[in-house]
Amino acid sequence: MFAPIRSLTAVGRGAPLALMSSAAIVTFMFSATPFLIAEVADRFEIGPGQAGLLSVVQVGAFAIANVVLPRVLQPSARVFRVAAMVLMLADVASIVTPSFSWLLASRVFSGAAAGALTWLAWSAAMRTTAALSSISAIGPVAALVSAPILGALMVFGDRVIFGVLALSVLPLIFVSLPSFERRPNLGERSRSRSNRVLLGALFLLTAAGAGLFVFEAVVAVERLGMSPFAASLAFSLNAGAGFLGAKLAPRHRRPGIWLATSGPAAVLTVIGGTPLWFYVGMAWWGFAFWMGLPGVLQMLAARSLRPDERAGDAQGLMAFGRSIGPGVGGVMVDAGSIVTLAVVAGVGLTLSGVIVVGVQEGREALPPTDLRTLT
Repeated sequence: MFAPIRSLTAVGRGAPLALMSSAAIVTFMFSATPFLIAEVADRFEIGPGQAGLLSVVQVGAFAIANVVLPRVLQPSARVFRVAAMVLMLADVASIVTPSFSWLLASRVFSGAAAGALTWLAWSAAMRTTAALSSISAIGPVAALVSAPILGALMVFGDRVIFGVLALSVLPLIFVSLPSFERRPNLGERSRSRSNRVLLGALFLLTAAGAGLFVFEAVVAVERLGMSPFAASLAFSLNAGAGFLGAKLAPRHRRPGIWLATSGPAAVLTVIGGTPLWFYVGMAWWGFAFWMGLPGVLQMLAARSLRPDERAGDAQGLMAFGRSIGPGVGGVMVDAGSIVTLAVVAGVGLTLSGVIVVGVQEGREALPPTDLRTLT
């Protein structure tokens, strides 16, 4: 799917190829969701809001895996390979499932397996700035590559997309893996209160954003009259701008300001009223999100006992946001309130950035002394 896979190393040299490949494949899986919703709705003769439950259960399982696994398992090659096998089998099951309820069940397993792979990748990435930059950049690159592919595959239906997802996972079962560092105190966490606030901001950021983002293909096609391919170009633009943002992120020190600007961009995709403003909003949304996110993760690492301590928590809470957001958004979409959804999403995105700004200013006024007890 991402052949030649060696091209992924172009985004950075800080993280092992196996982990970067897994991050790319998980991104491809989640990038497929906006394209799958309409096809799944047609296949099972349900509304797009109900079909959005596909994202809810998949990302919900992803979130639970990211929160639970770091507390009960040590990172290992065995966990990586088992997760890859489960992900591939879940994608195959999604092709042959006879009902929507069974499809949801298969996506639970896919989400949990993807969560395990993401935990392993980000826990390794949090150890160094170079690795964090590489893993951060691979997501937008994978989304950039996958968007036009998914746009083309839409004409063949959701079964073909699930089949391509399964094939993309297959190399992970056989790829050479790095050694994983064992953690001396499994499940130990610092008591930093400001870290907890940052985790809450990340939850709000993704809940607000995902509530609108998974329906952007529906907005483009049904509200703006764009073709599926034209809609896919907007997702590619979003991802390309995100890649640029991820590469530029280490050069600035105010991630919250960038995250706050993603709110108006999200609203613009709906109220702009034309494909041009849809493209502009999607592009700035991707750029601002990835300009801010790596900096927030670095803020988490700065008040943690170990650099990788909060990796699973951050990914888990962001995933919970991606799970809850589409559920709420689906209700609004089915009720014909897409503009209201856009405004709510925009406010949530902006507020998350404001929270990050507040935490950063508070930390500058009160530096840490003991990561086990202080803010």
